[in-house]
Amino acid sequence: MNHFNAFMERYFMPIAGKMAEQRHLKAIRDGIIATMPLLIIGSIFLIISSPPIPAWSDFMAPFASALSIPVNATFGLIGLVAVFSIAYSLARSYKMDGLSAGVLSLSAFFVATPLTEEGNIPLNLMGSEGLFIAIVLALFTVEVYYFFEKRNIVIRMPESVPPSVWRAFSALIPGAAIITVVWGVDLILKSSFGLSLHGVVSAVLREPLQMFGSSLWGALVAIFLIHLLWSFGIHGISVVASVMAPIWYSLTEQNVAAQQAGEELPYIIGQPFMAIWWAVGGSGMALALTILFVWRSRSKHLKGLGRGSIWSSVFNISEPVIFGAPIVMNPILVIPFMLAPLAVGIITYFSMSIGLVGKPYIIVPWTTPPPFSGILTTGDWRGGVLMTFNILVAMTIYYPFFRLYDKQLLQEEKADNSAAASKEE
Repeated sequence: MNHFNAFMERYFMPIAGKMAEQRHLKAIRDGIIATMPLLIIGSIFLIISSPPIPAWSDFMAPFASALSIPVNATFGLIGLVAVFSIAYSLARSYKMDGLSAGVLSLSAFFVATPLTEEGNIPLNLMGSEGLFIAIVLALFTVEVYYFFEKRNIVIRMPESVPPSVWRAFSALIPGAAIITVVWGVDLILKSSFGLSLHGVVSAVLREPLQMFGSSLWGALVAIFLIHLLWSFGIHGISVVASVMAPIWYSLTEQNVAAQQAGEELPYIIGQPFMAIWWAVGGSGMALALTILFVWRSRSKHLKGLGRGSIWSSVFNISEPVIFGAPIVMNPILVIPFMLAPLAVGIITYFSMSIGLVGKPYIIVPWTTPPPFSGILTTGDWRGGVLMTFNILVAMTIYYPFFRLYDKQLLQEEKADNSAAASKEE
């Protein structure tokens, strides 16, 4: 174990640390997070229009068309919101004008968007289908803007001019370059190959990544990496989600569209699965371990930690347990910390694939406590039963390791008490 820790600290940790702080990945992560309020609001209307109770569903059927409006206006705009928010976040990291960068990236996004035969904007490309091109154009826009500004190839106004005015003029030259390049590339693709930027990015990025991200193996790799990073003190979900979140949101939006159309949901893996199902109590199924601390612990440290952190675990906040036990760099608890979510992920996936529980399509706040999060994400009361079962499975996996660690701490506490008593005598 010591050789493994030394290897990880020397080779893996520097790479993971740089990824966690890499400005482009952080901008993508923050930009995607900016869409969360819209998605949660849209999910609320989706639950109302497609409730898990048949009688209620029949009652709401006449209003489904009207209720679909806020759903489409939220889920259907995540690409549009992301292109602005990612560019804004990246520009701010360069200490540039985020508003101008966001507006320019939004304009580039529309330039690259092919119109329908009637000359209208295709709404499907404003949502998850346009999410990957949104990421590419947002990063491109800010990098070009930064290139011009760094070399002072911008229009400078006197200091007496209001900031809102000089910011607008400083964006003219880089903005013209950005729009011209995007328009030119899109024009060449259309005239020479009959393609659009949306189609090229979809073929090169979206489809291959979606194929991997929607698979069980893709989910297990992501879960493993998240917990491997956590075991060394790095916020694993922040690193992995900065790369995978666009895929998970895209898959979820397609499930939402299928649910609205009354079709079978195409995917199990998506944002609800990756944010909720294997992370009951937070990363590592921490609620299961916290329950063991409160219920079965004999050492004062773990008993006190369990009592102090049980309520945060109920709301899926795992940091008190991860750093308090600690799990970080702890060879005893790291093993079940990684095994429990992997086992729960496999159980959940196969339960949904064979129809025991409905597939998840509702996005809920990650602090939603179990088993309600299981019911809400699937629209199926059996989701709550499965989530409860998953907690019991995680407790079973943790138990032998917990007992070993609890015994070790208890012996240390007794030794400390004996040493203290000897000093007093």
